[in-house]
Amino acid sequence: MTDEMIIGLFFTRNEDAIREADASYGAKLKRLSAGITGDVRDAEECVNDAYLAAWNRIPPERPDSLFAYLCETVRRVSLTKYRYNTAKKRNGHPVSIDDELAEVVADTRDETDGLADILNEFLSELSDGTRFIFMRRYYYADDIPAIAKMTGLSKNTVSARLMRARKRLAEILTGKGYRL
Repeated sequence: MTDEMIIGLFFTRNEDAIREADASYGAKLKRLSAGITGDVRDAEECVNDAYLAAWNRIPPERPDSLFAYLCETVRRVSLTKYRYNTAKKRNGHPVSIDDELAEVVADTRDETDGLADILNEFLSELSDGTRFIFMRRYYYADDIPAIAKMTGLSKNTVSARLMRARKRLAEILTGKGYRL
């Protein structure tokens, strides 16, 4: 079933919308959430919470890409769940670009207007391979060995590309008014 058909089910308030979305994207969404939360049960809960959020927001919202919309919702819910689970203990499971950029960009300005545009422009300038590695690391929270296996590159090559990309992003952010 296409995204438009599933979104149409959401708009008619047909409960099949969630079943169809789960059939189409459930496994990928659970894998995304499990990469962030580190727990399969938490991942299932986060995906269900994301479906509920989509049910409550569609309509009136009409996403261009249902999968991207659900990914963003699952990612947000999963990060919230992860922060809740690790509030008093620090095990460092997911990696945030903020953490790895902290050594380069210590403080940022309060205004985040235009940050999405800066990141989109930065991503569009990366080669396809480096963009894939960057997104797998910082959006999907995959670890370096998993990315190396996916791409057929060595772990050192993946690490080096990530380091160069972070350095380039730090230069761009500094140029746009973010302080070192």
